[in-house]
Amino acid sequence: MPIVPITDVGRVGIIEDIPPYNLPPNAWSGGNNVRFLDNGVKKVAGYDEVMATCPFAPYYVQSYLDASGTYYWLAYGATDIAVWNGSTWTDVTRQTVMTLNGSVSASGGSITVNTGAALTALAPSSSGTLLIGNEDTGSSNIYEEVTYASFNTGTGVITLTGTLANNHPSGAIVTPSGTTSTVDSDYGATATERKWTVTNLNGIIVATNGYDTPQFWPLSSGIPALTTPFRELRNWPLVAKSDVIRSFRTFLVGLNWDRTNPEPRLVKWSTEASYGQPPVTWSETDNTLDSGEYQLADTPGVIVDGLPLGDSFMIYKEDSIYIMNYVGTPYIFSFKLLSPNIGCISKNCVAEFEGGHFFIGVSDFYLCNGQQVTPLLPEKLRRAVFDDLDGDSKNYNRCFVAADYVRNEMIAAYPSTSGAAGGPANKAIIWNWKTNTFGMRDLPTTSHITSGIVEITAGTTWNNIVGNWNGGSGSWGSTNYANVSENLVFADITNTKLFRDNHGNTKDGTNMTSYIERTGYDLGDPSMIKYVSAVYPELEVSGDNVIKVYVGHQMATERAITWDNGTDFNPNTQSKVSCRATGKYFAVKFESTGDFDWKLNGLAFDVKPRGKRGGRSYP
Repeated sequence: MPIVPITDVGRVGIIEDIPPYNLPPNAWSGGNNVRFLDNGVKKVAGYDEVMATCPFAPYYVQSYLDASGTYYWLAYGATDIAVWNGSTWTDVTRQTVMTLNGSVSASGGSITVNTGAALTALAPSSSGTLLIGNEDTGSSNIYEEVTYASFNTGTGVITLTGTLANNHPSGAIVTPSGTTSTVDSDYGATATERKWTVTNLNGIIVATNGYDTPQFWPLSSGIPALTTPFRELRNWPLVAKSDVIRSFRTFLVGLNWDRTNPEPRLVKWSTEASYGQPPVTWSETDNTLDSGEYQLADTPGVIVDGLPLGDSFMIYKEDSIYIMNYVGTPYIFSFKLLSPNIGCISKNCVAEFEGGHFFIGVSDFYLCNGQQVTPLLPEKLRRAVFDDLDGDSKNYNRCFVAADYVRNEMIAAYPSTSGAAGGPANKAIIWNWKTNTFGMRDLPTTSHITSGIVEITAGTTWNNIVGNWNGGSGSWGSTNYANVSENLVFADITNTKLFRDNHGNTKDGTNMTSYIERTGYDLGDPSMIKYVSAVYPELEVSGDNVIKVYVGHQMATERAITWDNGTDFNPNTQSKVSCRATGKYFAVKFESTGDFDWKLNGLAFDVKPRGKRGGRSYP
């Protein structure tokens, strides 16, 4: 009997917009929880919990490397921020914030702050330090630390021990500092939108949720102190909010503003910042400074995000894309419309890879190289994804993307109709930018994914060996060394956990179903009735485990596929799956539900012609 081989099974991926009988033999018509790697089809790895359970539901997670080479992980919740130092979570939420009642001159010996709940909760000590400022007057750094001798919580009067360096207007932010007794000042994100954007500017972290004054984590010689909470961004424009803040060159760029009134098309940038310090001002009126602003009013949509690309900064509106380039004085930046009718779905839905951007639009996934925008999804897959987005409003704000630079994959996460109504992302499309293949996978209830170093406790080392060489147990070759490679980390808001991806074969201990399927094989001649007696899978399976293999057949493309009951296949002891299938078209499906890894490198069919005339055919 002739053998019909199917090779290069990882080269094309899943294609759903072309009828299966028109696909090349090495393409697939369906699958889930698989990726295409090393020219094969591989089950996606599992995930397990890392770090301790987060103290709150994490809506954003970030890996951070300080100047000393120490790794931290930060979790951002609806109301709090916490940092993981390798052993414990530490609350670094901003301290209680008060506002200055009335202006104060540099010579003033006392100030008066609000006497509301914030001040009562603070219960400050009789003496200590304060941070005062955070307003933009076009001057040099007016955010300053002052000391006080007394603090009257009844009247809000604070007696200073010396003079101030600057004048401060009414409404300036006053924040406890130093040894002052403090309490958290929760952030004000709402239930409908809890997306943070976080950026790194010259070594400092700057974060905003679009509702509160942007935050930064103060450094000392490039190193953060876990006892130091986040603070209001210095010299931020008073009574202003920005939905997104990104770094570009040595500037901070704020996108989509509210300065008493919404300005959703406003781009505003700071002065250039020094290393380890926030920018001095955001003033747009002082022509001697390099800070400024610009309205992107050529298109009607609002700005949703922005990201550097090479020497440019790409600004994504919901309906268009602009290029922002540095040109120097007097204009500082120029702006050019790149795409008038394609935009981005939501913030955190853009990611960089190898000289380009990948982003989610309102009806497709796209690539942008700074010169043109190219749609990416095959038509049927595109329809399937956007039809599957949960909710009447499509829940665009729950979508996000993440890049896995180790595996050359982009993960586009979205909330599926299979999840809880109005819930977070629970499914993702996996795109490999090297092979241009697509896979699909399930996610936990995920609000964000990022890449970073997750240190795993090492096993036997020189220092922790107990006993002598002769009396020791185990072998040197079995030592587990510390793994400091890049990992994807999932933020699960339902279980308040952080998961390490690509580890193990289960979903935090729960087995997952993975499968790959191809229908519409004509096996050489679509007019010929054929008999398939066996399938020869080229499978790698960890341990002594089995893959369920299903074989199907049909006499015509418009007829339903008749599937067999499936056969347990163990590649360690078997070479083929026997079957009895007669038809013009054939199908095959490989499926696993257990705690093990597998990879399909190819397959072959044992085929015997039966003739071209109609009627029944028998083996």
